Amino acid sequence: MRKGVNVHRCISKRQTYYGGLSHFKSSSVYIAMSSGKHMICDIRNIKNIGLVHDLGGLMTVLDTICDTYQFNILHKKHHIFYPQGLTIMYLLAESHISLHTFPENNHVAFDIYTCRAYPDNSVYDEIYDFLIQYFYADRDVPIILDR
Repeated sequence: MRKGVNVHRCISKRQTYYGGLSHFKSSSVYIAMSSGKHMICDIRNIKNIGLVHDLGGLMTVLDTICDTYQFNILHKKHHIFYPQGLTIMYLLAESHISLHTFPENNHVAFDIYTCRAYPDNSVYDEIYDFLIQYFYADRDVPIILDR
């Protein structure tokens, strides 16, 4: 089985479903369909450092992302660490979002995975741009994986 081949790239080939949830056979090669995209990013050198401590503000950011892209929130959970830092998890019908703050390192780790089939990375690029603007942070290159 060839892993990591996005079935959208093979649209022109003849495909036959051969059982299982996500496998097609095309010209004697098995192709695994994408089950979504996963973005992992580290937001560093945050200039709007007060936001790293603001649970309500951070949850508003995640709510805004979910509203904008119509992600369905099933549960919200958070934990505040002492003396500093917090973790927020959103369980989505589409999968999850997590955010972890490390104020001592001026760093936020952000992770989002959804099972939607996007034709490219533009939605996740928009989300990353929104986060960089919100935190007023240095731009880096997020990792976006086809799952």
